[in-house]
Amino acid sequence: MDNKTKEILQKFSNQKVELSLLNNLKREFGSLQTLRLEMEMLAIANELEKRIPAYQDMKRKFDDVAEKAKELGIDKMFSDAKEFSKGCTDNIKKIEKQSSSLKSLIKR
Repeated sequence: MDNKTKEILQKFSNQKVELSLLNNLKREFGSLQTLRLEMEMLAIANELEKRIPAYQDMKRKFDDVAEKAKELGIDKMFSDAKEFSKGCTDNIKKIEKQSSSLKSLIKR
């Protein structure tokens, strides 16, 4: 092999190494992007879950009002309190489902 051929082969070899490094950097960049997205999704799931205790507390209060209204025979107040209590339960279930969905996307 003459010097010119060796020089050309060396040049191609160096370019191949540089392209390989570029591909490695692209994969690393993709991993960082994925990690960032997963962290943001987990933060959203945690924020959603922080709302649950407030709804649980509100539900207990509506249940207490419903119980008192029933004892006093105030049907309208009883049905309103029960409706809002159910709304709290529905919101808790919705939050749990959304949080669970986000977390399951992260685990894939």
